[in-house]
Amino acid sequence: MAEQPTLSPNALFEGPTPGASLTTEPGNRPWENPPKESSLDRVINNYLGRLKNQQIIMPILDAVRYGTSITTIVESVIETAVMEGEHTIDIGILAAPVLVEYLKQACEVSEIKYNLSQIDAEKARKPKAIDNRLLEEVLREMEDEKDSPIQEELETSAEEIKSESKGLMSRKPKKEDNKDGD
Repeated sequence: MAEQPTLSPNALFEGPTPGASLTTEPGNRPWENPPKESSLDRVINNYLGRLKNQQIIMPILDAVRYGTSITTIVESVIETAVMEGEHTIDIGILAAPVLVEYLKQACEVSEIKYNLSQIDAEKARKPKAIDNRLLEEVLREMEDEKDSPIQEELETSAEEIKSESKGLMSRKPKKEDNKDGD
């Protein structure tokens, strides 16, 4: 007897909505039309022309400076252009190495340390280690604070609150009840 495959709880949300392709006239979506550009040379020159603009390259270099890998940025740019119908995915894949090299050179000229791939970025992130001297100093300070009169006062007031409280929803005692016959 063959077992039925189990569905993940999100299986119903992974596919397209039935009838979504029928909500607009055919040819209204960018991917339903021929690409605007089909020449590899023109696509590469278009990308390089855009990357020469300071308003475009500076945010990209900032993203690289803060740990985003160059290939992640290039893949995002190419996928966006394919979705907008600028070129096909195969032209984008062929243009990607040129864009990666251009961004590597831009990072080196700007003296920005870069990660070529996401794997390199993850390897570069080292787990943050706590300096033992700093940890010992903090522990000593905590021990010193335990002996202070303020700490003792806080502990006694916390004990009083715990003993008076009968629960989260219980009524608080009136101030008149706490007075000794005044």
